[in-house]
Amino acid sequence: VGDFVESGTNECHFINGTQRVRFLDRYIYNQENDVYFDSDVGYFVWNNEFGKIDADIWNKDKDLLAQERSSVERFCIYNYGVAEASGAIGRRVEPSIKISLMNEPSHTQQHMLVCNVFNFYPPEIEVKWYRNGQEETAQVQFTEPHHNGDWSYQIVVMLETEIQRDDTFTCEVHHRSLEAPHQVHWHPQSSDAAKNKMATGIVGFVLGVVFLIVGAVIYLRGRK
Repeated sequence: VGDFVESGTNECHFINGTQRVRFLDRYIYNQENDVYFDSDVGYFVWNNEFGKIDADIWNKDKDLLAQERSSVERFCIYNYGVAEASGAIGRRVEPSIKISLMNEPSHTQQHMLVCNVFNFYPPEIEVKWYRNGQEETAQVQFTEPHHNGDWSYQIVVMLETEIQRDDTFTCEVHHRSLEAPHQVHWHPQSSDAAKNKMATGIVGFVLGVVFLIVGAVIYLRGRK
């Protein structure tokens, strides 16, 4: 007994606005695209024997083929107009970038740095991690761009790595809204834990000085 997942996607591909539009209606079984309708050819195309069975049946259905062919105008061009009216077509919003340290385990040298890139549009984006100027690829994990529901997206890209005191980590973002890649740098001293340790050290030092002064005053008074 296994798990079986069947899904489908409707895709609209535009070239020069609506000058050329291609509609694809894909049928996917267990992550494999068995069969799909392609408006460029006007019928269903199969990729394997399972898809061939469906394609042979559906390509004989004139009403179904007419409905699929009309999707270029009825589905793609119509929704392009809706998106254009809402300002989504050609819209570009620069991403915000924040680096944070997810955890600081004491039993291991590995740490997880998180680069959160958010509030950008369109969703196509590339994010890279660098350590001391060298690109890191082996220990990088990332999510797919997530839609926020307000025409903006966010993505999280994580780097699992050892951190030395003098290291410099860089999250570099490539996006259509940027004239050049945008970089944000992170140093171990800039982490919240490091700042807390520094603040604790400063407070401890100040308290130590205060106690030293008070002790000296009491001692001198006692000698008088």
